[in-house]
Amino acid sequence: MSLIYPFVLCLLGTRVSMGVARRRGVAWARPWATWSSSSAVAMSAVLLAGSATHFVEPQRSGLLAIVPTWIPFPGWVVTVTGVVEAVLAVGLTVSRTRRRSAIATIGLLLAIYPANVIAAKGVEEASAPDSPLLPRTLLQIAFIGACALAARSPVDRGSIEP
Repeated sequence: MSLIYPFVLCLLGTRVSMGVARRRGVAWARPWATWSSSSAVAMSAVLLAGSATHFVEPQRSGLLAIVPTWIPFPGWVVTVTGVVEAVLAVGLTVSRTRRRSAIATIGLLLAIYPANVIAAKGVEEASAPDSPLLPRTLLQIAFIGACALAARSPVDRGSIEP
Protein backbone atom coordinates (compact mmCIF):
# COMPACT_ATOMS: atom_id res chain seq x y z
CA MET A 1 0.00 0.00 0.00
CA SER A 2 2.95 2.34 0.48
CA LEU A 3 3.30 2.54 -3.31
CA ILE A 4 0.42 4.99 -3.36
CA TYR A 5 2.80 7.71 -2.13
CA PRO A 6 5.24 7.71 -5.06
CA PHE A 7 2.28 7.30 -7.39
CA VAL A 8 0.38 10.37 -6.16
CA LEU A 9 3.49 12.51 -5.67
CA CYS A 10 4.85 11.78 -9.13
CA LEU A 11 1.48 12.05 -10.86
CA LEU A 12 0.64 15.44 -9.40
CA GLY A 13 4.23 16.67 -9.24
CA THR A 14 4.87 15.95 -12.91
CA ARG A 15 1.52 17.35 -14.05
CA VAL A 16 1.87 20.58 -12.09
CA SER A 17 5.58 21.23 -12.62
CA MET A 18 5.50 20.48 -16.34
CA GLY A 19 2.34 22.55 -16.74
CA VAL A 20 4.08 25.50 -15.14
CA ALA A 21 7.21 24.96 -17.25
CA ARG A 22 5.13 24.70 -20.43
CA ARG A 23 3.32 27.96 -19.64
CA ARG A 24 6.69 29.62 -19.11
CA GLY A 25 7.76 28.58 -22.58
CA VAL A 26 9.93 25.56 -21.84
CA ALA A 27 9.49 23.61 -25.08
CA TRP A 28 10.59 20.18 -23.80
CA ALA A 29 7.97 20.31 -21.04
CA ARG A 30 5.04 20.23 -23.48
CA PRO A 31 4.81 16.44 -23.94
CA TRP A 32 5.20 15.88 -20.20
CA ALA A 33 2.44 18.34 -19.26
CA THR A 34 -0.38 15.88 -19.93
CA TRP A 35 -2.21 13.49 -17.66
CA SER A 36 -1.13 10.54 -19.82
CA SER A 37 2.57 11.41 -19.57
CA SER A 38 2.24 12.19 -15.87
CA SER A 39 0.61 8.79 -15.40
CA ALA A 40 3.55 7.17 -17.15
CA VAL A 41 5.98 8.94 -14.82
CA ALA A 42 3.93 7.98 -11.77
CA MET A 43 3.80 4.33 -12.79
CA SER A 44 7.50 4.42 -13.52
CA ALA A 45 8.12 5.57 -9.94
CA VAL A 46 5.83 2.82 -8.61
CA LEU A 47 7.63 0.17 -10.65
CA LEU A 48 11.08 1.37 -9.59
CA ALA A 49 10.08 1.45 -5.93
CA GLY A 50 8.49 -1.97 -6.23
CA SER A 51 11.45 -3.36 -8.14
CA ALA A 52 13.87 -2.41 -5.39
CA THR A 53 11.97 -4.54 -2.88
CA HIS A 54 12.69 -7.64 -4.96
CA PHE A 55 16.39 -7.41 -4.17
CA VAL A 56 16.71 -6.21 -0.56
CA GLU A 57 15.94 -7.93 2.70
CA PRO A 58 13.62 -8.22 4.51
CA GLN A 59 11.24 -7.24 1.69
CA ARG A 60 12.53 -9.98 -0.64
CA SER A 61 11.66 -12.65 1.95
CA GLY A 62 8.20 -11.15 2.25
CA LEU A 63 7.71 -11.34 -1.51
CA LEU A 64 8.96 -14.93 -1.58
CA ALA A 65 6.36 -15.80 1.05
CA ILE A 66 3.45 -14.58 -1.11
CA VAL A 67 4.42 -16.32 -4.34
CA PRO A 68 1.66 -18.86 -5.02
CA THR A 69 2.74 -22.41 -4.19
CA TRP A 70 1.86 -23.63 -7.70
CA ILE A 71 4.58 -21.41 -9.21
CA PRO A 72 7.94 -23.20 -9.39
CA PHE A 73 11.22 -21.51 -8.47
CA PRO A 74 9.83 -18.61 -6.40
CA GLY A 75 13.26 -17.03 -5.92
CA TRP A 76 13.77 -16.89 -9.66
CA VAL A 77 10.26 -15.48 -10.17
CA VAL A 78 10.82 -12.71 -7.61
CA THR A 79 14.15 -11.80 -9.22
CA VAL A 80 12.77 -11.81 -12.76
CA THR A 81 9.71 -9.77 -11.87
CA GLY A 82 11.97 -7.25 -10.15
CA VAL A 83 14.06 -6.89 -13.30
CA VAL A 84 10.94 -6.71 -15.47
CA GLU A 85 9.53 -3.94 -13.27
CA ALA A 86 12.73 -1.92 -13.67
CA VAL A 87 12.76 -2.38 -17.45
CA LEU A 88 9.09 -1.40 -17.73
CA ALA A 89 9.74 1.67 -15.56
CA VAL A 90 12.32 2.88 -18.06
CA GLY A 91 10.08 1.99 -20.99
CA LEU A 92 7.26 4.11 -19.60
CA THR A 93 9.43 7.23 -19.70
CA VAL A 94 10.46 6.84 -23.34
CA SER A 95 7.84 8.00 -25.82
CA ARG A 96 8.59 5.30 -28.38
CA THR A 97 8.17 2.47 -25.90
CA ARG A 98 5.54 4.00 -23.61
CA ARG A 99 2.49 2.32 -25.13
CA ARG A 100 4.00 -1.16 -25.21
CA SER A 101 5.45 -0.73 -21.72
CA ALA A 102 2.11 0.44 -20.34
CA ILE A 103 0.31 -2.55 -21.85
CA ALA A 104 3.01 -4.91 -20.55
CA THR A 105 2.70 -3.31 -17.10
CA ILE A 106 -1.04 -4.02 -17.11
CA GLY A 107 -0.21 -7.63 -17.90
CA LEU A 108 2.32 -7.75 -15.08
CA LEU A 109 -0.15 -6.25 -12.61
CA LEU A 110 -2.72 -8.89 -13.55
CA ALA A 111 -0.11 -11.66 -13.33
CA ILE A 112 0.97 -10.71 -9.81
CA TYR A 113 -2.56 -10.29 -8.49
CA PRO A 114 -2.66 -13.84 -7.03
CA ALA A 115 0.27 -12.85 -4.80
CA ASN A 116 -1.81 -9.92 -3.55
CA VAL A 117 -4.61 -12.32 -2.63
CA ILE A 118 -2.16 -14.51 -0.71
CA ALA A 119 -0.72 -11.44 1.04
CA ALA A 120 -4.19 -10.28 2.03
CA LYS A 121 -4.99 -13.69 3.52
CA GLY A 122 -1.83 -13.47 5.59
CA VAL A 123 1.35 -15.52 5.71
CA GLU A 124 3.70 -16.36 8.53
CA GLU A 125 6.57 -14.25 7.15
CA ALA A 126 6.69 -11.01 9.17
CA SER A 127 8.07 -9.00 6.24
CA ALA A 128 5.29 -10.01 3.86
CA PRO A 129 2.83 -7.31 2.82
CA ASP A 130 -0.31 -7.63 4.92
CA SER A 131 -2.90 -5.10 3.80
CA PRO A 132 -6.52 -6.16 3.28
CA LEU A 133 -7.62 -7.35 -0.16
CA LEU A 134 -10.07 -4.53 -0.96
CA PRO A 135 -7.53 -1.68 -0.64
CA ARG A 136 -4.94 -3.77 -2.51
CA THR A 137 -7.43 -4.44 -5.29
CA LEU A 138 -8.47 -0.80 -5.54
CA LEU A 139 -4.83 0.22 -5.75
CA GLN A 140 -4.22 -2.35 -8.49
CA ILE A 141 -7.21 -0.97 -10.39
CA ALA A 142 -5.85 2.57 -10.03
CA PHE A 143 -2.46 1.40 -11.35
CA ILE A 144 -4.10 -0.38 -14.28
CA GLY A 145 -6.09 2.78 -15.03
CA ALA A 146 -2.91 4.86 -14.93
CA CYS A 147 -1.24 2.43 -17.33
CA ALA A 148 -4.22 2.57 -19.67
CA LEU A 149 -4.00 6.35 -19.61
CA ALA A 150 -0.25 6.24 -20.20
CA ALA A 151 -0.81 3.92 -23.17
CA ARG A 152 -2.91 6.64 -24.77
CA SER A 153 0.00 9.07 -24.61
CA PRO A 154 0.75 10.45 -28.05
CA VAL A 155 3.98 9.31 -29.62
CA ASP A 156 5.84 11.82 -31.75
CA ARG A 157 8.37 9.74 -33.65
CA GLY A 158 9.62 12.75 -35.55
CA SER A 159 11.20 14.49 -32.59
CA ILE A 160 13.58 13.77 -29.75
CA GLU A 161 11.10 14.91 -27.14
CA PRO A 162 10.19 12.31 -24.50
